[in-house]
Amino acid sequence: MTQIRTMGPTEARLLNGLAANGHAVFTTDQARAVLNIDDRDINKILYQLTRKRWLLRLEKGKYLILPLEAGMEGLYSIHEFVIAAHLVHPSAIAYASALSFHELSDLVPQAVLVATTRRKADVIIEELGVRVHFITIRAHKFFGLQTVMIEDQPIQITSPTKTLVDGLDHPELCGGIVELAKGLSRYAQDRADWAQLTADARRLGNRTVFKRLGYLSEILELDVGGWVERWRAEISPGETVLDPRYGRQGSYCADWNLRVNLSKEQLLEWRRH
Repeated sequence: MTQIRTMGPTEARLLNGLAANGHAVFTTDQARAVLNIDDRDINKILYQLTRKRWLLRLEKGKYLILPLEAGMEGLYSIHEFVIAAHLVHPSAIAYASALSFHELSDLVPQAVLVATTRRKADVIIEELGVRVHFITIRAHKFFGLQTVMIEDQPIQITSPTKTLVDGLDHPELCGGIVELAKGLSRYAQDRADWAQLTADARRLGNRTVFKRLGYLSEILELDVGGWVERWRAEISPGETVLDPRYGRQGSYCADWNLRVNLSKEQLLEWRRH
């Protein structure tokens, strides 16, 4: 016998009001605003809707609306970016997740990586198989965002140039320097805007970015014109490792003040597959 989820008129008014406002994911405050009732009453309604499997509690004070097709079991699939984007504000899909979204990497991250200026513990939503990893960054690094529509929801994500710059700043958050080499190679093929990438790197404020960018552009033999000399003029003194996941091993590249702790063969092995 097929079970049917039921709801009362107040519950229906709440879900209809949230849906009319475009909320697939919503907060307790947003729910309270729809019904204009006090905390105790809204919490009771949200509890009942969760118990009836009309809602899935993502974390304290945040819920996902489960559509009719989810059934009594509440089985439902939603894009993980939609979930991640609603868990903290301000935020943007970034690093390895953005690199993959922009088709600059084939790496599929095990968690959604989200950049935010706030401190936020990781969130695991077992019912949806979603894990979200938050990276707290300083306010001056929170820029270079674009809005994309995913499942009719506006989602903030770092632009291709900002994603590459972020990766050169922290290769370990993008799968390592080899993934950045792949990303730069793909970026150079059909949509390279070296002026924007350079502007983003300058604004980020970490001159190590120019060391890794310049070195990789030479190893990859990218057609960057006169930009390579501009990048060389931006580098800082002192030695920096190419990939922070490895120690201070390998040869030293004086042109870019880099300890090259991966060989050229390792950096370009992906080209042979």
